Amino acid sequence: MCSKFIIVTKNQKNAMSNENMLAYAVKQKEIDYNATDLVLLQAQLINRDENNHIIVEKVAKNADSYAAGKYYIPGVAMHFGEHPEEAGHRILTEELEIKDREIKFIGCQSHIDEEKERWYVLFLFETIEPLTENEMKNTCEGIDELLYIDLEDATNENATQGLIDIREAMKNPSKTYI
Repeated sequence: MCSKFIIVTKNQKNAMSNENMLAYAVKQKEIDYNATDLVLLQAQLINRDENNHIIVEKVAKNADSYAAGKYYIPGVAMHFGEHPEEAGHRILTEELEIKDREIKFIGCQSHIDEEKERWYVLFLFETIEPLTENEMKNTCEGIDELLYIDLEDATNENATQGLIDIREAMKNPSKTYI
């Protein structure tokens, strides 16, 4: 289902619309990760250990993904109508396959992926307690390992751009656009 809307600013009230002024609201049962010109809402989960390192997933090298072999902050794309906090809890129970626990909202960050022509809006949550040793061993399909890293060690060679963007946003909490 796709609905067409015309975006009109205060100064354009009487202006004629053109193709560059169109925005689309899309409801999908499954996300088409190959689509372009999308706004993608995601929830990401920050979990720190006693050394203030952040948990990351190391995506399997053979994964059919741009993130194959790289570090990635655990997260999920939000379902249509899903509250961001529900998605935050879903990271724990579905993505990491561990017991649910308290999370708190720590901020929102957005960035554009010019290569894929997408705008990402990330709702960042943090857990209060680090994962246990047993939970760290419980990797889900497509993930080689869960580990804690110093985000300063993340590079373009070993981490996704999203992880690097989150790192930069955490350094500048009042700045929401990277």
